[in-house]
Amino acid sequence: MKLSTRFALCLAVAVPLLVALAGLVVLALVSQDLRAERDDRLAARLRALTPVAASYTWRARVLPAIPPDFLQQRLVTAAGSGGACVVLKGTKLLVIGDVPGTPPAGDGPGDHVEGERRWRFVAGAVGWQGDARLILFEPEERLGDQIAALAQRLVPVTVAAAGVGVVAGLALGAFAVRPLSRLGRQARTIGATARADDAPARTSDPRARTGAARTADPPDRTGAARTADPLPRTETRLTTTAGVAEIDELARLLNDLLDRRDAAVARTGEALETARAFAATAAHELRTPLTSMGPNLSLLDHPGLDPAERAEIIADLLAEHGRIQRLITMLRCLARGELIDPAAFTEADVAEIVNDAVEDARRRHPKATITTGLADGARVRGWAEGLRMIADNLLDNAAVHGSAAITVTVETGEEAVVLAVQDDGPGVPPEDREAMFGRFRRRSGSPGSGLGLTLVRQQATLHGGGATLGVPLDGPGTRAEVRLPRRTGPAEIARSWLE
Repeated sequence: MKLSTRFALCLAVAVPLLVALAGLVVLALVSQDLRAERDDRLAARLRALTPVAASYTWRARVLPAIPPDFLQQRLVTAAGSGGACVVLKGTKLLVIGDVPGTPPAGDGPGDHVEGERRWRFVAGAVGWQGDARLILFEPEERLGDQIAALAQRLVPVTVAAAGVGVVAGLALGAFAVRPLSRLGRQARTIGATARADDAPARTSDPRARTGAARTADPPDRTGAARTADPLPRTETRLTTTAGVAEIDELARLLNDLLDRRDAAVARTGEALETARAFAATAAHELRTPLTSMGPNLSLLDHPGLDPAERAEIIADLLAEHGRIQRLITMLRCLARGELIDPAAFTEADVAEIVNDAVEDARRRHPKATITTGLADGARVRGWAEGLRMIADNLLDNAAVHGSAAITVTVETGEEAVVLAVQDDGPGVPPEDREAMFGRFRRRSGSPGSGLGLTLVRQQATLHGGGATLGVPLDGPGTRAEVRLPRRTGPAEIARSWLE
């Protein structure tokens, strides 16, 4: 049922009820006024007839044999439309008009009932002895007929009010729901636009329509920017200028839901692209170690294999297994960075995180000598696990590619916190320093996965900062430096680190 129809029905019911209720109240008040007016009229007639009735009583008492026709005529004329009677010691001396058979007791005003009829009366003593009474009557039917006539007039007024209520309800309902109807039309337009935008995205890939399998292309080893088409976004929004506070608030809430829907669709698309890139990258990078492990596993079944060669093959297999494990771990860490929730960013103490990472690194690399210089108050807004990944990978790189001496510093500034890890190893040529942050870039003979520095730059970029390679100020080696802004949230990353 439309809202305007509900308005019409409500007014069609409410208006007649209100009119009927008001009519009943008016009818009760008018009835009360008519009754009071009748009592006043009877009292005025009683005062006017009392002298004539006193003369009539005196004449009837003095000359009972001669009827006082003149006084009787005056009483009949003055009595008007109502009834009247003169009673002397319980005997009716004179009866005029419609009166009950038994005189009522008391002076009134009051009601007197005889049989099924009711009269309103008022009485008063007449004559100098006070033993005679003048009683005036008015039948209740007369006032009842007037009240019934008023009640009958109320019925057509109530029916007319019902019709007016229907018309007014339709008009007011259409006017009241006009902003809501406009909001509904805008919402339908947005829905149609969104469906039209989504249709090409669902059918643009012929392989998707036919169910053909995708062939994973070898990923770009330089970490190039994404080239996928942007996800469709609902650009149209509901207007919030209807002039009705409730409608505008509803429009703002719906706009907020649309924003969340677009964000969810975008994040879902990014998650799918990330999963696809992860699968392609993992398949490409795992192919080499798995391929090399196959012949070694076949050689282990050779009956004439020398024990020394068997031990060498097993060592190679363990090394390849470790490489695969490290590669999967790094890919998982990169994937987590791709899908980090902004709610995970909180206040974090970089010095405390680095100190914990140094303690663990000393246990992993007992031959390395790690010196720290950690400043107090190095707090940033960031993802604690991501900051720990930065510290762990920088320490592992320094321990594996440098010499035994490692220096770790955390310095604070007004706008940023700087984490630096340096070693006194052979260093990195200037022309290769930027390329070292690319995926799967490692030195010859390195046991690493080639993703450590990629992960460091990903997390630094995610925190709104950056990562660079340089040389220490006091000698040879490599200095890896990560700059983290103090107050920031998760930054937008323009490319996938898994592609």
